[in-house]
Amino acid sequence: MAAWAQLVYLKDIQVKISSEFSIIKKYLSGIGTSYLKSNGVDLSVGDDCAILAANSKLLISTDTSVVDVHFLKSMPSNAIAYRSVAVALSDIAAMGGQPIAFNLSLVMPNFNLDWMKGFRKGLQKISREYKCPLIGGDLVKGPLQISVTVIGKPQKKTLLRSSAKAGDILCLSDKLGSGYIAFKEFKKRGTLNKITKPYLYPVPQINYGLAISNIASSAIDISDGILQDLSHIISSSGVGCNINLDKVPVVDRKFKKKCLEFGDDYQILYTVAPKKLKALRASLKSIGKECHTIGVMEGKKLKITNKIDSIKNWDHFK
Repeated sequence: MAAWAQLVYLKDIQVKISSEFSIIKKYLSGIGTSYLKSNGVDLSVGDDCAILAANSKLLISTDTSVVDVHFLKSMPSNAIAYRSVAVALSDIAAMGGQPIAFNLSLVMPNFNLDWMKGFRKGLQKISREYKCPLIGGDLVKGPLQISVTVIGKPQKKTLLRSSAKAGDILCLSDKLGSGYIAFKEFKKRGTLNKITKPYLYPVPQINYGLAISNIASSAIDISDGILQDLSHIISSSGVGCNINLDKVPVVDRKFKKKCLEFGDDYQILYTVAPKKLKALRASLKSIGKECHTIGVMEGKKLKITNKIDSIKNWDHFK
């Protein structure tokens, strides 16, 4: 019991109370406040809990980003902030939802004024782009990591991993490999440019998810590589898939294997009934997007046409 009490005590004093509150007030408050009322947020940062005026179901998801695992320590802090929220918002996109708010828990080894200013700018940028306010969270001292909980509003139909049917067409929102090419370039150059931007500032496919939400049968975002994420649809839906890797569009065919397995693209992998394919394409055309048909749901297991040897899946514990 004494050991447990000591751990709790240590946790509570990791950041001095006056310092913690002043950091939160100055750098983690007032982000996206203009969207609070329209998004149904009655109480935001500044109390023990936020309050949402929810009259319907909500989508809730949490992503944790750890330094040198999910992002590079050398990245600018505004990109670290933006990326940490973007990858969490991608889960809302995959379920065809509209973001309404997010919580953020920040663990940092020390306070650096310039780093914190940049971090706030990154939060402001993504909040503004997706009209999504920061409504609460936590701040403690420790190895750098950011946990983001996103809250979204589903449409009439919520896209699940478990709703694919035999005969459905497997589709992809866009080319894979931007994340890998950008990561590779940033490690080499260490600068923000057109090539590195997709890794530093990934784009959650919110509008795409909304466009397909009432037409597609199932969906998932691609964060861990296409085969890994496809396996979740297969296992959840109880139906196999024949995927043709030659039909999967990639950014650079010289690095096709890495483009397929690296993940960090946050495109949407989804299924649609053949009879709804025309309506799907029309809906996507209205937002300037298209779909890439890359396979069909059939059988009981994953079958790969034009297989590439030794494609690895991402696993945190391997």
